[in-house]
Amino acid sequence: MTREELARETARRTGLTMKEVQIVLVTFLDVISETLCMGNSIFLRGFGCFSTRMGRERRVRDPRDNGVMVIPARHRPVFRPYPALRDSVQNSLAPRVRVAFFCIGYSQAQSVSVVGDFNNWDQADSPMQKLPDGSWFTELLMSSGQTIHYSFSVDGQRKPDPGYRSDSSGHSLRQV
Repeated sequence: MTREELARETARRTGLTMKEVQIVLVTFLDVISETLCMGNSIFLRGFGCFSTRMGRERRVRDPRDNGVMVIPARHRPVFRPYPALRDSVQNSLAPRVRVAFFCIGYSQAQSVSVVGDFNNWDQADSPMQKLPDGSWFTELLMSSGQTIHYSFSVDGQRKPDPGYRSDSSGHSLRQV
């Protein structure tokens, strides 16, 4: 996305004119640049941190005479995304995989669901289906490459999955 496209999308979403958005965008980028040039950092809660870092001195091949030249250490601007942004990007771009959950030993239960950080621990979000043998089953579509924390909600009480190890709070951990 270019600066022009960013301005156009921002104008569309806010109802401001393109000229107003471009003024704000240029000013915003100038403030970031000036702050970094003073050696300060910019923290945007929930998004990331702009800061500077001192690079290291490097030795490289000199293309003119095949000798060695030294590139001195210098300050570089860096951006560190916060976990919310990092997780959001991962969840939207990672390939999706089907994850099967089986819950056994609760054949007398009225309702069983999978609850976890992937559905904000909402019991109504991922109900399981009771199979003829008394076990419970569901299949969920999730982003691959993550470790999920989850439990089974059996008639409103959380139970760990005995098939996977648990963390200190009793939630099962599973690599997806």
